[in-house]
Amino acid sequence: MTKDYGYPSFDLICKASSGDETSIKEILNFYDAYISKLCLRPFYHENSNVSMQVDEEWKGEIQTAMVKAMLKFELKIKK
Repeated sequence: MTKDYGYPSFDLICKASSGDETSIKEILNFYDAYISKLCLRPFYHENSNVSMQVDEEWKGEIQTAMVKAMLKFELKIKK
């Protein structure tokens, strides 16, 4: 059974593609957990323990790439 988490609305996507800062932040916030999960890496402690932590640099690069893609995105509506 799959969960339905919903998706960003069409209006939100339109606003984000036109450069609206709050819309871009909302979309980044929507995908934040997913991006964090993708950026997990093993972290080795001095006492030989290993834990998984989010690589913040990698996460920042993914978020930057998403913002660039949102600003390039064009909606073509057929009449």
